[in-house]
Amino acid sequence: MYRAAWVVALILVVISLFTLGRPDTPKLSLEPVSFDGEQAAADLRTIVTDYPQRVAGTDPDNQMALWVLQQFKRAGLETHIDGFAATINGEDVALQNIWALSSGDSAGTILVIANRDAPPLATQGANDNASGVAALLEVARSFTVTAHDHSIVFLCTSGDAYGALGARRFAEDHEIDDLYAVIALREVATRDTAGIGLDGWSPAPKVAPPWLWLLTAPAARVNANLQVLLPTVPAQVLRLAVPTSSGSQGPFVARGIPGITVSAAGPATPPQRDTLDNVSTETLTKVGSTVQAMIMAIDGTTSPGARSGGTIFLTRSRTLPGGSLALILAAFLLPLAGVTVDLFAHCRRARIKVRPAVMRSVLHLLPWLVLLAIIYLANLLGQLPHSPGAVIPPWSYVVDNPRYLRVVILVALLVLAYGYAVAVARRLGRRMATDPRATIFSAHVFLVLVAVVALLINPYTVLLVLPAAIIWPLTKPGGWARSILPAYVGLIMIPIVLVYYATLLGIGWKVWWYFFLLLENRTIPAAAVLLGVLFLSTAGILAHTMHERGLSPGALTWPAIDRRSPNRMSDEEWAAGLGLESPRRRRRASRQRKRPPRRPARR
Repeated sequence: MYRAAWVVALILVVISLFTLGRPDTPKLSLEPVSFDGEQAAADLRTIVTDYPQRVAGTDPDNQMALWVLQQFKRAGLETHIDGFAATINGEDVALQNIWALSSGDSAGTILVIANRDAPPLATQGANDNASGVAALLEVARSFTVTAHDHSIVFLCTSGDAYGALGARRFAEDHEIDDLYAVIALREVATRDTAGIGLDGWSPAPKVAPPWLWLLTAPAARVNANLQVLLPTVPAQVLRLAVPTSSGSQGPFVARGIPGITVSAAGPATPPQRDTLDNVSTETLTKVGSTVQAMIMAIDGTTSPGARSGGTIFLTRSRTLPGGSLALILAAFLLPLAGVTVDLFAHCRRARIKVRPAVMRSVLHLLPWLVLLAIIYLANLLGQLPHSPGAVIPPWSYVVDNPRYLRVVILVALLVLAYGYAVAVARRLGRRMATDPRATIFSAHVFLVLVAVVALLINPYTVLLVLPAAIIWPLTKPGGWARSILPAYVGLIMIPIVLVYYATLLGIGWKVWWYFFLLLENRTIPAAAVLLGVLFLSTAGILAHTMHERGLSPGALTWPAIDRRSPNRMSDEEWAAGLGLESPRRRRRASRQRKRPPRRPARR
């Protein structure tokens, strides 16, 4: 059954490959760019000198908003200011979005965005993100003297350090369906840059379309002689499976609008050292020229490109639709489904009671549910840090300072609850016999349940349970290498995700605290958390059952394997070893009960 299911899965994968497409990337304009790097550098110095420590909602932030408004007016643009309220660190503050419009004759709009606020620990915020605002102002000036067909909106937001608050509010308050693309500017003056870095992710299972990613490469090569660091295929799939983003493009990509953040990749600089001494005018000029070339290429199109979704690019000339990717991931679950059906049939033939095994599994799940209830209760009582944004930024103060004492208390409560549940399970086990075959069947059923619900919530999240779906049917009773190790290797995607984000976000081992904050802040949906704890609990039950001593060597192998083995134990020997009534005796007793009593013979 397992091997036959793999044949079907591979056939579905081959069929999905017939849906490969080509990205329709806009062509670069033949007109030269006019980005003035010296003027942008002068604006950067003015911002850092006159408006340092621009924490969202503070006086320097509000004063800089008025300064940006004046720069837009001097460029001859139609200017607007949108005020809105936000909660930051438990206090209500007033924030402003400043935006200007350069009208065009063709339908469709291009949005260029940069946040002006700096992280709370920054002293100057030269690269993050005075450089982005300086580049935004110069791009706006460039298009006042450069002809363009589509309207271009230049947006300066605040609250980006707390989860792209300004960008999210603009997307909520304005009509954005006619947007052709969104290009965000962030940290565009990195000294000793390694190339152009891109961020096209969102807090939803959507990414920027391939054409927008791939447009950056020729624009950077022709106008800046820089290499673009494109994401790999595993990185694209992993970001769809575990979606999270705090960039300004995130709110737009989540709504299906093509959006991407352009940065100058390079060594990470702590906020305290983000000063004028660590920025480069040359890098600012190159990145600004690249962005202007991208806008000119998009402006040259007559129809909008593909929207944000699940489509990824395998190469620079091959794309895979999101529906096909979801089908491939779902196809890999077929072997697990086949084995689960086979186990069910085996339990039915042997008349094994499944209910005690299910009760045991639920009992082992209760400590995890108690821990989640404690975490959410502590959050409601204000005992854990939280953020008002949709996503807690990885560079925020709360991420940089884990609360070890509270975590230790939570872990201690989990250990106590788990120990109590194990003790109760053992007492119930002495009262109610549980067949290990039924326990294995229930573990596979729970894994199938997790996979199916994940498919309904986010089909790409199935990637996290694929190792278990492939390895768990191959576990065998015996030593830890045959039983415990395969069961827990099925959880391998969890540490892989943590290591990936620890490296990507530059927060190192504190990544565990970052995801804990996302959990307690409910940025990670409650349904996903429940599926996760069910997955972890089921892995422990499977490992414990497979490693349990006193079982016969062939007791827990699949029926098909039993029939092929010359040393297969009989059902009577199996039942005697487990202290159970054999299936043959149960059938014989049942026939005797149904047989009518014999009449006495007449003399």
